[in-house]
Amino acid sequence: MMISMTGFGQAQTEKKGERFLVTLKSVNHKYFETMFHLPLGIDYLEAFFRSKIQTKIKRGRINITIVHMNESPDVVVLNEALMAKYFTVMEKTKKKLKLDEPLHVSDLINLPGVISSKKDELKIEEREVCLKKAMGEALVKLINMRKREGQALALDLSQRIRYIATHIVSIKKIVARTRSEKKKALVAEEFESFLRSTDVSEELTRIDFHLKSFLKQMKTIEPKGKVLDFVGQELQREINTLGAKIQDKHVAYQVIMVKDQIEKIREQVQNVE
Repeated sequence: MMISMTGFGQAQTEKKGERFLVTLKSVNHKYFETMFHLPLGIDYLEAFFRSKIQTKIKRGRINITIVHMNESPDVVVLNEALMAKYFTVMEKTKKKLKLDEPLHVSDLINLPGVISSKKDELKIEEREVCLKKAMGEALVKLINMRKREGQALALDLSQRIRYIATHIVSIKKIVARTRSEKKKALVAEEFESFLRSTDVSEELTRIDFHLKSFLKQMKTIEPKGKVLDFVGQELQREINTLGAKIQDKHVAYQVIMVKDQIEKIREQVQNVE
């Protein structure tokens, strides 16, 4: 199976008014790399998320963004300890100044810090469950998208390999026809010299081997992008050598067509995991 390095996955979970939105984006890269954008208080899970992603993805740059939204109702909090301190200080002040005014609760409640409000928050364990669930769902979506694009890449690459094979058959026919014509037109010594300078049997054999190898590698399970790029590079090298050896306009045309396909193949395999 061929897998692309480009993909997108997004999922969210919600509990008690808290929402966690996890977004994963992947692009092509020589190696496996992660870039995290996490809210404060969640960054300690970075190593866990990286390990989980790496069990499913072997190559590519993965951008991980988590957005935390707390829409739970506000909870009123009474700081009883602070209120007691205020009370003690005020009672001492009253005695010191010999004041008889009564001290009311409202006097204490209105003092700074006694009454505050905050959002009701999930426990750490509850947050982790939500985050891991959203991450898992987003990762599945990302992988599925990479697989779908990989299938499209596989179809495109296999078609281009078949196009190259067709052109190679044409080159073989032209070479065979030219040899036959030269054999009739040249004396034995001249014909032998012609064969030595235009012998491309080695290049044609290697091209055939690399075409078969490319198709075989496409069917393997493990990551294959680097291998396919290497095979494409070897195809390019062999067709260049072949084109340099045979100075024939018909062969030159076929060589140009093959080079064009190889360039497109090498561009495409940059996106293959």
